[in-house]
Amino acid sequence: MIKNKIIDEIQKRNCGISLEKFIDICLFDSEGYYEISNPLGKSGDFITSPEISQLFGEILGLYIHSLWHDKYKEKFNLIELGPGNGTLLIDILRITKPLVNFHNFLNIHLIEKNKYLINKQKQNLRLSKFDNINIRWHDDFINIDQRPSIIYANEFFDCLPIRQFIKKNNSWYEKNVNFNQKTKFFFYQHSLVNNEKILNKLAKYKKNNIVELSEHRENFFRKICDFVSKSSGSIIIIDYGYSEFLKKFTLQSVFNHRPSNLLDNLGKQDITSLVDFNTLVDIAKNYNFNVDTFCNQKEFLLANGILERKNKIIKNCTIEQKKTIEDECDRLVNEKQMGSFFRFLILSSNGTTN
Repeated sequence: MIKNKIIDEIQKRNCGISLEKFIDICLFDSEGYYEISNPLGKSGDFITSPEISQLFGEILGLYIHSLWHDKYKEKFNLIELGPGNGTLLIDILRITKPLVNFHNFLNIHLIEKNKYLINKQKQNLRLSKFDNINIRWHDDFINIDQRPSIIYANEFFDCLPIRQFIKKNNSWYEKNVNFNQKTKFFFYQHSLVNNEKILNKLAKYKKNNIVELSEHRENFFRKICDFVSKSSGSIIIIDYGYSEFLKKFTLQSVFNHRPSNLLDNLGKQDITSLVDFNTLVDIAKNYNFNVDTFCNQKEFLLANGILERKNKIIKNCTIEQKKTIEDECDRLVNEKQMGSFFRFLILSSNGTTN
């Protein structure tokens, strides 16, 4: 039981456990949210851009083909992190199917641990008649062949655990989770930060009174960069996040499509936070990667032809179908909805060949 596992961890310490540890257990424990449930779609707690409209995956697919055509033109790995129901991959495969020989150069690798979702992905690929393509599933990069790779991740990094810090009287305190044995409730408490490594990281946030850090994100992103740097390739990160200093904490939880208390529904609710894109860029620069694009979702989709693609699709649609497609497209690009909240970060290694 998730609750008992968290209490056991707390009892090993004097001042509770970090939010990072708490989130990690809730989401990624063997009984956690991402291990035993399907978090996507109408039956889950959130709906991603590919689930909203096929236009999202089609535009990304055409971009990936253009990237491959301009930089690689050889057999390559197409790697998706956290493929969900497989919707995004299927849209990418469908839009690129008519493009001469492109599918013959594909080696598709899906990084996924959730057994329910793996079965769902296989089922949806079979229904879409793409089960004859070379697709392999992994829980890590270890067994993927070294060759030019295009790695993409949509709403993957936002679910990785974070730590929260607040500055009071020029001292940093970490927000922890503790448990009251009398009331049987979890509660927050703050502990003074003494760890030199953490203090050095916090030192660059001199103008900030609050900071969110995620070693999980940094370590996983370095793993991606390590993989790409050994051959060549590009990385496409799509997520909701920020590139400026925080003004407020961003951690949120959702249960049955509604905002919920982080300390409730343990292992049964989605927990996310905004991605610090500056940190990802800094890591990428340490690998001498190029920042090809960094923009919001609206800018990327408009620049890569979403309106033109939409107008082509609706030509032969009914009035009702046209309205649905128009509404879905607007949701993706509208600045008051997903257009400004989601960011596209596209990086390439200097090892890419023309």
